[in-house]
Amino acid sequence: MKKITLCILCLLSNSAHADLLKLSNPADMAGKQGWGTYASAHYLLASDYTPVNNFSGNWSGNYSPRNGSNLALGMARVEAGVTYDSWRLAGIYRQDILIEANRDIVDMIYANKQRLTMPAGRTFNTSLRIEGFKAKGLRLDKGFDLAINDDVGLSLGAGISLLQGTKVRIASADGTATSMATGYTFNTTLNDSNSRATYPFIRPDTPNGNGYALDVGAKVVWDKVGRLDFTVNDLLGQMTWNNMPNTTQTANTATLARDAAGYIYYNPVLTGTNDINRRSIVQKLAAKAHARFTYPLADFELFAGTDWMKGYWFPELGATYKLNNDWKTTFDYDTRFKTIGLGIQHKWVILSARSSSFQLSKANAYAINAEVSIPF
Repeated sequence: MKKITLCILCLLSNSAHADLLKLSNPADMAGKQGWGTYASAHYLLASDYTPVNNFSGNWSGNYSPRNGSNLALGMARVEAGVTYDSWRLAGIYRQDILIEANRDIVDMIYANKQRLTMPAGRTFNTSLRIEGFKAKGLRLDKGFDLAINDDVGLSLGAGISLLQGTKVRIASADGTATSMATGYTFNTTLNDSNSRATYPFIRPDTPNGNGYALDVGAKVVWDKVGRLDFTVNDLLGQMTWNNMPNTTQTANTATLARDAAGYIYYNPVLTGTNDINRRSIVQKLAAKAHARFTYPLADFELFAGTDWMKGYWFPELGATYKLNNDWKTTFDYDTRFKTIGLGIQHKWVILSARSSSFQLSKANAYAINAEVSIPF
């Protein structure tokens, strides 16, 4: 195969697909020529254990927790910019939230929301992590086209983002709880940094954040074999938040006493500190990766891949079908949240959506994506 054909295949490798996290691959810019403009938007909500539209409600519907770690995930990306040859400059907005909870605490929250009574004597080992932030900024990408030989094409890319943070929440809760006929006995420690929190006597100020993120990517094309796409977003990245409220609390009901009749009861004790002087917090951004292998077959492209973040895998399988010279369509399935994705591409426009249910009110996960790219 000639080198020019390999370059064309690399350029077409960002056609209509709808991976779950929809990560940016700076290697998409390799080999491009001339001026262009583009815009894209992506929105994802997903939960292992409850319909996302009722996440802040009473969790009615399909309650389906996992025995290990349970995730609730939200991601929003909006960007628009210009391209020149292998360079891309964009204004970006991003919002990330990840909630990690073990099965015990998810069951406790579900019972509370549903007003269920737990059998007395059950002990819960609780673990909860919340990390989320909003930011806006600029990103600069550069692609590199490296032809290896007539049968193999390689594209690389790197991008750097400068971010201004507008909101952050970093919290954790760990401990134990035991159900009783009249409630729970518990011993739990909470740490919470919330940019929108207010506490008594805290000095007035406005939290603010600044940071950066580094993205890298690669695309490899083998003649008559297929294509491998790989990218890592936030490979190196952090936000520094200044003037942040912070609270640490320990709640404990283990202080045993007896009333006048000799019956045992427990005096709950709540201790902790609120940082009245505020503090600076450095937030390490979680690296997110995407890998996919695509195999051409007549008018089809079959693909298999996965997204990855903080040790969690989000595998996917699917196919792209070429309807004609102008139209392509994509079907895929992710195994973590069991969503079905459908996408369509016409020249420079890509639209895609996914859901775990045909009724959004019952869906544990759904996402929408739109992209337009216009060359001059």
